[in-house]
This record gives sequence, structure tokens and C-alpha cells, in this order.
Amino acid sequence: MSIDASIPTWLHDLPKLELHVHLEGSMSVATVRELAARHDVDTTAIWPDGLPLAFSFDGFPSFARQFFFGLSLLRSGADLATITDDLAATLASQNVRYAEITTTAYTHFLDRGGRSGISWGEYREGLNEGRRRAAERGVEIGWVIDIPRDLEMPDQTVTIEYLESGQTPDGLVAIGLGGYEVGFPAAPYAEHFARARAIGLPAVPHAGETEGADSVRQAVEVLGAVRIGHGVRCLEDPSLVDLLIDRGIMLEVCPTSNDLLQVVERIEDHPLPELLAAGLRVCLNTDDPGWFATDLVTELAIASELLGVDRAQHLAMQLDAVDASFIAPEIALALKTEIVDYPIDA
Repeated sequence: MSIDASIPTWLHDLPKLELHVHLEGSMSVATVRELAARHDVDTTAIWPDGLPLAFSFDGFPSFARQFFFGLSLLRSGADLATITDDLAATLASQNVRYAEITTTAYTHFLDRGGRSGISWGEYREGLNEGRRRAAERGVEIGWVIDIPRDLEMPDQTVTIEYLESGQTPDGLVAIGLGGYEVGFPAAPYAEHFARARAIGLPAVPHAGETEGADSVRQAVEVLGAVRIGHGVRCLEDPSLVDLLIDRGIMLEVCPTSNDLLQVVERIEDHPLPELLAAGLRVCLNTDDPGWFATDLVTELAIASELLGVDRAQHLAMQLDAVDASFIAPEIALALKTEIVDYPIDA
């Protein structure tokens, strides 16, 4: 495959948006170091030789162990504002204009290690402050609050009660379902998602990452998903592919994440080309960019250089992502105009 040397610059300058990025997953090595110092926390229990230059994993459980250590460093609204602003700085440097950022409220409300969790009000104010700082950088944020399926069991209602409380952050746009799929199916959360729909929150659950096509089908048919986080394993069921196409459901695809968490054997084997060839709606995302040492330009470059995505397809995916987002109409119109006017041969 020949590689266009101008692609990285073209992708960098392209006006972009991102629909699948986790706030708690955006913590870089530098952020972990800063927060550990802020709270006088020893990191050697996780990294005996000291913090690495970049995080590494040998599967989802290894990732989760390090991720939850990072999560334990988020102890105040100020910490949440810090990591939101750090993420916004990276997004702004990549010419990302709008991002729908997922945050897991449940994990911040828990008592952890003898410490009480963050109050609902402090959580809200921390996110609001981070969102305000992001806007100053030219990045608009919409929040997705998700239920962690491997932590908050279906008989628990912490997240949905918070969403119904009126104490949620400004810019809340949707409800998600995150966490480890294996052994934690989507269907038992039907009532949670029905309650979310009743207060105007659409469903954007994860599915079809560490479990197969049936997980995606549950997310669509039981939870009423309008977008799917990941969804790459939908290709295992042609009838499901037809269902996703018929309903116009967008897949939020994250190549580096799928590679590092062993959803695919090699990044070169990623099914993005097959998803596009099947006629599915697809957008590209970073998932947990700090932990995975990636950013949106890198994900788009992987698609170009390793998976054969051309410039016209990149433009089409960005325009489609605007349509699949919950962006304010006036911002959507301005962003779509910029993308349409962006020169394909720049």
C-alpha cells in the first residue's frame, strides 16, 4: 500500500469531532504523575520500576488494574476539572471542535480505600468547570454518563437516580453502558435505559467489543441504542448488520483500543474496511487516549495508512459523525460547512 506523505498534515488540519472518548481514560502518564504527587500517592504498587514512558497491557484485565489505580487519584471536583482541561488541550491541538465525552459517575460516588466519594454537587461542579475551560480552548463538550456494567449491577440504581436528580452537569446529552461485557449482558439494564429515555436521554451503550453480535443486538433491541460504542463484532451476524443499516445506527470504532485490548490480533486486521464496505455508519475515535497513548489524528492516520481509508471517506465519516452527534444545531451547521469546504487535495 502506498502512503501519502501529506496525510498526517491533512488529517490534523481537518475540522473534527469525537464521539467516543472516556474522561477517566484520557489520563496520560503525565496526568497520573501530577495527581499522584498532588495526593501523595505511591505508584510503585502498580509500576514497581516507576511510571513508564507509556502504559502497556496484555488484555482487558491488565488494562483495568492500571485504569482503576488512575481512577483512585480522582478525589475532588478540582481533579475532574484538571483532567477535563488536559483532555481539551489535546483535542484543541488536534483541531477537534466538539467531543462527546463519557464519564462514569458511579465510580466517583463510591467510598474508596477509607475515603468517601465525591458528592453529586462536587462532581457536577468539577465537570462544569472543566467544560468551561474546554470552551475557552475552542472545544465544545457534550457529556455522556454511563453505567459501569461490571461494577453497578442491574439491581442497583445509583446512576439512573443521579441522572434523574437534576444535579447533572451542563451539556449532558446521553446515557451509556460501559465496562467489561463478558458475563455482564446489556438486557438486564432495560429499565435503567427506559427511565433515561423518559427524561430525554438517548442510549449510546458499548457492545460488540469483548462479546459478539448478540451483545450488539441486545443493545439495539432491548436498550434502544441510537449509537453503539465499538460494535465491530456485528459482522459475525449478517442479519444484525442489516438491522444496524436499516436503523441508521452509528458505530463508534476505536482501532488502537481494539488492538491493545486484543479484540483484533493485529491492527492491520482491524475490520474497519469490512464495516465500511458493508454500508455501516462508522466514525473513528480514541476510547481511552491517555492510557493507550493515542489521539484522534493518530487513529485517522492508522485508518489511512494501514486500513486503506481515503480522504473522501474521512470527510464523509466526519460529516456523518456530526449527524449522529447531539451537537447544538448552530454548532453542527458551522462545523459541517467547514468540513464540506475543506479542500480534499490540501
